[in-house]
Amino acid sequence: MAHACVIRDNIETLLRCTNVNVHVIACLKAYGGLTEDQVSEIVAEQSLRNRCLTLYRWMQTSIETYNCFVQVMEENQQEHVSNLLKGETNGDIIAMHLNTNRPEIERQLSTAISQDVSAELSSEYSAISELSEHGLHLVGARPDKSILLYFYCSETIAATVLAKSYSSGLLQSLLDSVLNRLLSRATNQATSSTINQLETSLSLDVEEALLIEEITGLDVFKTKKHPLEKEIDARFELKALRAALQRKEKKSSEMHEDDGRYILPSHQISSSSQSKDAALLKEFPLSKHSPVVAMALLMDELYVIHSRSSTIEVFSCANYRCKTQQVTIVTDAKDVASCSPDNCIYILNTLTDRKSMEIVRLAKASNGIEYWKVPCDSRHISVSGVNVFLSLILKGNAQILEYTRKGSLLRTIVSDLPKQVSDFQAIRAKTGRFVCIAVDGSSGKRKLLSVDDDGTTVHSTEIDPDRQGSSSVEDHNFLTSDSNGCILVSDKRSSKVWAVDSNLEQRTELVSAQHHLVNPDGVALDDTGERLFALNKSKAVVQVFRISRRTSETKAK
Repeated sequence: MAHACVIRDNIETLLRCTNVNVHVIACLKAYGGLTEDQVSEIVAEQSLRNRCLTLYRWMQTSIETYNCFVQVMEENQQEHVSNLLKGETNGDIIAMHLNTNRPEIERQLSTAISQDVSAELSSEYSAISELSEHGLHLVGARPDKSILLYFYCSETIAATVLAKSYSSGLLQSLLDSVLNRLLSRATNQATSSTINQLETSLSLDVEEALLIEEITGLDVFKTKKHPLEKEIDARFELKALRAALQRKEKKSSEMHEDDGRYILPSHQISSSSQSKDAALLKEFPLSKHSPVVAMALLMDELYVIHSRSSTIEVFSCANYRCKTQQVTIVTDAKDVASCSPDNCIYILNTLTDRKSMEIVRLAKASNGIEYWKVPCDSRHISVSGVNVFLSLILKGNAQILEYTRKGSLLRTIVSDLPKQVSDFQAIRAKTGRFVCIAVDGSSGKRKLLSVDDDGTTVHSTEIDPDRQGSSSVEDHNFLTSDSNGCILVSDKRSSKVWAVDSNLEQRTELVSAQHHLVNPDGVALDDTGERLFALNKSKAVVQVFRISRRTSETKAK
């Protein structure tokens, strides 16, 4: 279904700017878009994001629900959502950062703003109605390192109004008024002294400023200098040039499509194609309070875990700013994986007795924590769909354990690999097969494998057969997969990252030492397929690369 592809391709944007309030649900029920059971399920969901996620999941399988939803969006002042669902290009979403001196309440403030947007769409009393009176259409908010505000501009005049309001300070003044009225709701305090303590500042990322300039011809940075913008002013010309080149490349790139997928020319595993479009965008440091272990991308945030530490570093993929999160149950993390459908991360953790291990599930939206014990020989963790997979070597046998999101063991897959395997890592492809790396304990040679669902090896090839290796996967190679099903292999010794399919018939080099990649211990690809994050443990840094979308969208067949 074409509409299902549109939803999947734009799901993150849709989740940010869709408001599914009681009025919208009532309309969907009245128009026959939802059954009684579906209405009960979605009303019981307290999280607005999960409510939207559930509804979009239903829409992907029901054209009737999709058509009703598009109609309801058009009738309830959410035409930006219907335009996006129909694939129309009229209108743009502009994101702005709202920074406050009270970061501890920014999540509550963000929730209060979202609720107020829902109230306005339902014709109820709303503090943000004053914004609408000035032609400013606020459609959503969510917490980040700041509060991210999303404004919808249906046409050029709306973008011009937004740009001029931002530059003149009118938008800042209006938002201050709105926040003062929402503060008591967010903190359950109503004293004027509390309200007076709140200080805010509004800022734009360079990419958003370039988008406004492209639409309106106005350079908002020339007329307004916020302290955060002054910091990037010296680099603005370089970033603007780079962004303009990226836009040009995106529009002019020739894409070979087959059933909606980008297809690469077929190459044997022994002769890979090389990417000429990769470029280093940024390199940022990590904390050195304890050794870095691994990283995982979830939506628009990068999670970095450390050994013997309960502190997780969380970086925004928009501006690379860091916040820390304490998870006291985590004592000695060994690996981390993310699950986009469930909006959570899984951490493989060693308990303090050093004899037991567990998987810790951390929900991003609610900060809820669940955990369950796993075998102490567990090596690596991965996620496919909503299920969790553990790679381990038990009694000499390389095995894969599959768990539900709640920790119930579904099955144990015993591979047919010989018993001298010293390390083993597996990633489940969308085909149901596993792509694995296995290390021979005696020779140190490394093999890239395609393994069937029953543990049978279907394809096998040596990685750098002429070179002696170590006895550990992570010393040289690392496997990961992204939300699009692309499987990545990183080679630390040669400083290369490839994309492979589940049959090992295609191997495409994404980035290498010639692009300034340095000894990657782990990699991750963002949801756009255009940015690759590479972890260097010894230097405690993350490198960010722009790569060609055509090369990153190699699908597992």
